[in-house]
Amino acid sequence: MVHAFAVYRDAMREAWGDWWLAWPLLQKVGVGDVLHDSRGSVRAAGTLADRRIAFDATAPEARGAFLHDAGGGIDVRFKASGATDPLFTALVDADAGVLLRFARQRAALVAYRGLAGSGLTDTPALARALVRRYWEGRWEAGLLAVTEVVRADAAAVLVAAEAGASAELRLATSVGAGPLQLLDLAGSARLAGSRHLGFQWIGEALTPLFRVVRLRGTWLGGVREEYGPLQPGRGLDAEPVPPLLLEQAADDPAAVLETPPQLVDETETETEPETGTAPQPAQDAS
Repeated sequence: MVHAFAVYRDAMREAWGDWWLAWPLLQKVGVGDVLHDSRGSVRAAGTLADRRIAFDATAPEARGAFLHDAGGGIDVRFKASGATDPLFTALVDADAGVLLRFARQRAALVAYRGLAGSGLTDTPALARALVRRYWEGRWEAGLLAVTEVVRADAAAVLVAAEAGASAELRLATSVGAGPLQLLDLAGSARLAGSRHLGFQWIGEALTPLFRVVRLRGTWLGGVREEYGPLQPGRGLDAEPVPPLLLEQAADDPAAVLETPPQLVDETETETEPETGTAPQPAQDAS
């Protein structure tokens, strides 16, 4: 059985490296969100504002579009409105559409339009704030702070369940006056028919990518070695945060914060239906 997230992750990795991937795709993530990570099982844990940590974020900056087509492992055939093509069985002549045929099992088509990114403006200030909260017993080692997000206006993600999978999609007639392109599938396509398709999601307004930081493991170990184990409530009254720790956070936030890899609890990533959660039917009667 193909693990849909693993295929999607591989499709995104070359272009986006260590960025975290929202899964399910409708997961809401924003700059300043706090997550709790327990061995790859990530849950929402409020926001920095909930913990009285102030921050500023940059205005959204356009980042273009992203398209992954399995390195040529997908055969693509477009159909213009009014054209007749015997390979299309779910569309009528009046429909514009595309037929995708996946040659390999671990193949995915990923298309994102209207990407825009924003992030925190002051990393040293965040590092100092997390040091304070940790010293006071109000920030756990397993907590993550979201520092950057990339949003998309529209998306199309399709993953083959096995070699030979296919999908037939109907495109809106208002896609554009020029030739049809794979990016036109993002947001504007509707699945008309499919065979051996393991996962599909086509929709709008989502946040597929984000970055997180946490307190660096080696820094935590050094603090415990130098100052002893963390005591609940420490620092609230008689024991202020050691100035050395705050100076280190201000001068070298990378010594205090780290960007962990995204670990995946594979018992939880397949909870989404294989046809996704976009508000559209899995099959159309054409």
